[in-house]
Order: sequence, then structure tokens, then C-alpha cells
Amino acid sequence: MPDKVPSQEYRRVAREQGVAPALKLLPTRHRNSAIAAVPAGELPAGTEVLREADLPGGAVVFARDLPDAPAGPSLVWVRLGLSQGLLDECLRYLGERRSGEESLLRKQMIQGCLATALNGQLAVEADLLADGSMAPARVRYLHQCLSDVDRKLLGLLGAKGFLAGGPGEVADVSELLASVHEMAEGTT
Repeated sequence: MPDKVPSQEYRRVAREQGVAPALKLLPTRHRNSAIAAVPAGELPAGTEVLREADLPGGAVVFARDLPDAPAGPSLVWVRLGLSQGLLDECLRYLGERRSGEESLLRKQMIQGCLATALNGQLAVEADLLADGSMAPARVRYLHQCLSDVDRKLLGLLGAKGFLAGGPGEVADVSELLASVHEMAEGTT
């Protein structure tokens, strides 16, 4: 792993490549008896697996008693990238769907939902850019904002948002990453 990865690189990798490649970039710190998420190929033998998700970019596992876990606002950058990837997926999906003679993207209600989601993502990004070191309560708030945005976006995908390995599972894993981070910080 490189010594120092720029924060926005976490977002880019998460958005373009997926959860597992982004997790490989995150800085970690030592913890005992904790739950963490790692790319499936990096799981030590004999580790208790709590959940495995086969996602675009590679499988991710949540396991107990891993020695390292992502730390700090860098995880929010990863989740922002995943949320932006979900928005990209919505735009592709809705652009291919039609209602009558026009694309669903031209419908006012759809545009309103997309604008609300984009606004939420931009607010999180502005917060991250304004303050590199944040209090745990602020990080928790940003994680909640991203979870809310992702839930709104999933509604636009209809049944496609619930497919295993699809955008809904990526959003679910993203939200679980935030929960794991909160448990690590002792803020649940």
C-alpha cells in the first residue's frame, strides 16, 4: 500500500472500481476483537466470517477479530465514491428506460430525486474538503447523510436495486462499513 493516498483517490477508486479495491487503499489501525471489512482475498485463515458479498470489483467479507480496520474520514470518501457510483448507475438505468416517447430522465419527479441525491453528495464532499480531521460525531453525521442518499437512489432503480451483487448490495455493504466504523469508534 502506498504511504499516503490522497483522500479523493479513495472516492475515485470506489466509484470506478468498487468496494474491494477501495478498501485495499484505506489506512488501517490495530484493534482487537473488532468487526472489519476486507477484500475476500486478504482474509487470514481461520477467521470467523460474518458476511460475504460478491460485488463488482471483487468480493468483500465482514469478519470478527481482524487486526486492522479502516479509520477516519477516509472511509467517508470511499462511501462517497460508492454513492456517486450508485448515482451513475441510476443515470444509466433511467436513461435506457422510457415512458411513452421520452426517457425517464426527463420526468420532473425523477429529476427532483436525482437533484436531491446529488445535493446530498455535494454537501458531504464540501464537508470533507473543508475539514480533513473531524470529530467522530461529524463523521457519523456524514455517514448517515450518505446512507439517506443511497436509499433514495435505490428507489429509482426499482427491482434492479435488490439484485444480489447489484447496486442495492453495494449500498448495503457501504452502510455496513459505516456501522463497523461507528462500533470501532465506540459511538453506537
